[in-house]
Amino acid sequence: MKVPKTELHERVVNFQDILRKKEIEGALLVQRADTLYYSGTAQDVHIYIPREGKPIVLAYRDFDRAQSESSWEVIQLQGISKIPQYIKEAGIPLPEILGLELDVLPVNQFERYRKIFPDVRLADVSTEVRLQRAVKSQWELARIGESAQIQTLVLEYAKEVLHPGMTEVELEGLLLRKARLLGHGGNVRMRGFNSQFLIGAVTSGARAAGVSYFYGAVMGQGTSIAYPSGASMAQIQTGEPIVVDIAIVRHGYQIDQTRILCLGPLSKELSKAYEVARKVEEGIRRALVPGREAGEVYEETLTWVRENTPYEKNFMGYGTSRVRFVGHGVGLDLDELPTISKGSKEVLKPGMVVAIEPKFVFPGVGAVGIEDTVVIVDEVGAKYISTSPRELIIL
Repeated sequence: MKVPKTELHERVVNFQDILRKKEIEGALLVQRADTLYYSGTAQDVHIYIPREGKPIVLAYRDFDRAQSESSWEVIQLQGISKIPQYIKEAGIPLPEILGLELDVLPVNQFERYRKIFPDVRLADVSTEVRLQRAVKSQWELARIGESAQIQTLVLEYAKEVLHPGMTEVELEGLLLRKARLLGHGGNVRMRGFNSQFLIGAVTSGARAAGVSYFYGAVMGQGTSIAYPSGASMAQIQTGEPIVVDIAIVRHGYQIDQTRILCLGPLSKELSKAYEVARKVEEGIRRALVPGREAGEVYEETLTWVRENTPYEKNFMGYGTSRVRFVGHGVGLDLDELPTISKGSKEVLKPGMVVAIEPKFVFPGVGAVGIEDTVVIVDEVGAKYISTSPRELIIL
C-alpha cells in the first residue's frame, strides 16, 4: 500500500510551516521512520525538505524501489559528499541553517554533514519532527486500526494454543507466526538508542516481575544474559499470571496492547490488582483531554493510585526498578510522543495516539496490568483503538 500523494504533500507543507517559524531554511532527514513519513518509502534515503518548494529524495539503495514508492522526485545518491550539489541542481539555494535529527544521528554522521556543509549552521529539528508525527491523520488512524484487528485475532489464537507445560518462548513463537500470517510487518521500530524489540514481552509468573535493561514495567527474563528481556525457556505453570504484551505492525503503523491470561484461577489478590489496573486505565483515558500537559495526567494518576489502592509501591515496577511513565505515543515507532510521564510538558492534541499501560508488579509472584492504544479526541478524553476484550482471561 502506497502512502497517498495528498498525505505526503500535507505532511511536507505542515513541516515547512514549522521550518519557517523556526527560521530554518531546510532540513536533511535520514532516520528511517522520519524519511518514510515524509517520502513514502522505507528504502535507504535522505530527504531534503526546503522551507519553500518541493522536497528531494536522495536514494542510495534501492533507487528503483524508492522511485516507484515515493511521490516526490527521487535522485540516485552517489555519495553523501554530493548532497549539496544535488540541492543546488534542484534549483534550491543552500541553507544558512540546516535542520538535522540530532536525537538519533550518530556523531560520525554528524561530522560528515558538518564537513560537506562547512558554512552552514546545523540545528536540531528532531523535537519538531516528533511532535508533528505525534498527531495522526485519518489515513494513519486507519492503518493503526488494521493493526488492532490483527492484535485481536492473535489474542484469540493465544487462548486456543495455550496449555500447561508449554514454554514462554513456544507461546511467543506461535503468536509471532500467527501475527505474520495475518499481515504483521515483523519489525517493531523504536527510536530510542540501544532499544531492541522482537514483538514484546510474553512472560509469566515471577519472571514477569524481574527487571531488565529495557525501560518498561514488565519485560520478562529473556533467553540469556545477551537477550535479557521477553520470553524465557521456562515452562508456564497453572495458576500464574501470563503477561502477553505485544506490538503489532501493519503498513508500518503499530499498536501496543497487554492482556493477562491464566491457566486455571488466578489468586484473589492478583485478580483484584488487575481490576484496579482497569480502573486506572479508564481514568487515564478520560484524562487525556486536548490542552492538558502530559505530566499533569501522570501526577494525577499517581495520586489516585496512592489514595485509592494498596498498591502504590507496586505501581509500574517496584523499588529502584519503577518506571516514571504510564503511557507513550505509538505510530511508526513504538516510543513516540507524547509520553505520559513525570515532568512531561507536551501539550495533548486531538489525533495523538497513546498506549496506556498501568501495571502492578509483585516481586517473587508476578505482574498484572493492562495496555490499550487510544486516540485523543476531545473534552471527553481519548477513544479506544484497541478492540480486544479487556477482561481477565481465565482458561
